[in-house]
Amino acid sequence: MECIDLTADTSFCMGNAIKYMWRYRSKGRPLEDLEKARWYLCRLIDRGERIAWTRQQCDILSALVAGTVGVEARIWAKLKQGFPDSALIFLDELIKREKDKQ
Repeated sequence: MECIDLTADTSFCMGNAIKYMWRYRSKGRPLEDLEKARWYLCRLIDRGERIAWTRQQCDILSALVAGTVGVEARIWAKLKQGFPDSALIFLDELIKREKDKQ
């Protein structure tokens, strides 16, 4: 499973939000990546972009939901369901948790 397989057919904002969520644990700057994901997700919401997933993207999102736990799984689930506002609420919770670690 590759990030580009999920982001290739999305809008610029959705693709970047996904990219930063996907990599936040692996690049050494989790808080920065989560805040970037938040910025792009907010822009997507402000622009009223609609989310329409392909079958392959739904399969990838299902795997992400199954492969993560807690609030992170909820973010992926809400994105899969097409509810970026709800995903943002959970993303804010994840950002708060990362801030509390510092």
